[in-house]
Amino acid sequence: MSLSAAGAALQGHDYQHLFAWYHALRALNPAEDVTGVAVEAEGAGNVDDVVVRRRTAPDEHYQVKYSVDGRHPIDQAWWVTPATRNGKSPLQRFWESWQLLTRDGQRPPMGLYTNRPLDVSDPVLALQDGRTGTLGPRLRGGRLSADAARGLERWASHLGVAQADLLDMLDHLVLLTGQAGWMGLATSVSDRMAAVGLRGDALAVEQGVQAIHAWVTEGRREVDRQALVAEIARRGLRGEAPQATVVVQGIDRDPWATGATVSLDWVDLFEGDHPRARRQLRDPRHWNARLLPELEAAERDVRALGFDRVLVRGHMRLPAWFAAGVAFGDTRNVRVACVQGGQRWGSDVSEAPGGFAVDVTSPVEFRAGNELAVGLSVTNDLSEDVLAYLRDSALPVGRFVAIAASPAPSRTAILDAAAAMGWALAVRRVVRDQVRATGARRVHLFLSGPAGGALLLGHLWNRLPSTQLYEDLSPGYAPAFLIQG
Repeated sequence: MSLSAAGAALQGHDYQHLFAWYHALRALNPAEDVTGVAVEAEGAGNVDDVVVRRRTAPDEHYQVKYSVDGRHPIDQAWWVTPATRNGKSPLQRFWESWQLLTRDGQRPPMGLYTNRPLDVSDPVLALQDGRTGTLGPRLRGGRLSADAARGLERWASHLGVAQADLLDMLDHLVLLTGQAGWMGLATSVSDRMAAVGLRGDALAVEQGVQAIHAWVTEGRREVDRQALVAEIARRGLRGEAPQATVVVQGIDRDPWATGATVSLDWVDLFEGDHPRARRQLRDPRHWNARLLPELEAAERDVRALGFDRVLVRGHMRLPAWFAAGVAFGDTRNVRVACVQGGQRWGSDVSEAPGGFAVDVTSPVEFRAGNELAVGLSVTNDLSEDVLAYLRDSALPVGRFVAIAASPAPSRTAILDAAAAMGWALAVRRVVRDQVRATGARRVHLFLSGPAGGALLLGHLWNRLPSTQLYEDLSPGYAPAFLIQG
């Protein structure tokens, strides 16, 4: 579908205003020293789209570039080509902004924020530092390839400056390229709104964009905390108690993890180059030596900030969802939630009247020890796979119990939060009964079900012995987290 020039421009303005609202919300967070934002700020050169005002640190200056699709990457030609015949190139505009904003030896933080990808085939752009997002550190450190050296010289010559001066600017210019489109940014904005006690639904996010749009239309460029609070009240954006967002990047990264209260990144700890392939850790000891302590630290950090409501999101498999539920457990007086299939599934939802029906098959006796194996089948029946694994392993399991959603496992066995809470409570009751009947000292838990169900089950998992979780390797299983009883 072809988009008109006017339509593309409107999308670009909306994206910029959403980005401005994202940063304006920082003024409501007491942990930050942000006092407000300026949109299309005066005296900011070419990095005037959004300026974040800081109390004790230099202001942050951003240029926002939006593209309706991914056909035009940020490449070498983009940096040195003027948009108009008599205009200046982006590199020249950044350089002039750098000179304008550098005062009394104070270097201004600048950022290029765009959903356009970065052309990493270019020898200069390929040296973007993975931690800072800038080009300076790797361009000045170590030996450059001949192509990279020529590219750097081309940039310096284009500006007519010494390479050392160019590198000084590139040390402070963060390339936030390849960012998510509207929906990804809106997700992060929703996280931030919830964290400061505002509504985080899609309509509320749109209202934030409209607030920025109205200020720009009225000619108001500076927005401080007082104006922000007044606008929030006028638009009825106040929500429930503040809610923290914890993002767990297990098998894939979240492009908007920075908007979360706490973000964990485990991707590089897993084997595999694709999310579907990431099932086992490179070092299995990290399940309990690193990942579990990081979840527990996240809980402490969230509580230290005064939150008792937590939204968990991220790309992870069922053992991690369960472990997150344990970390933000019911016994710690925390309410936990996630978004499952577009719905909010939370521990503050009561189970449906009559509870949730589960089928418990006749136990399979192994008599290999005093431990209990439990297979939970919600979306798929995993009983045969688990039994095969138990027969081939040397686990000291005395009994295996299969607990299935009734009437049969399926993708629609749990339809909403009330059903998920009912299922979690029903499973806990059955497992407690089995532990009492067998005197089991450890539970081996195998899961097949929705992520939200695993989160809620972990949240309610108390008064039970130590529990060993398993990662589904398809085929087979491997030990994952060990939850101490």
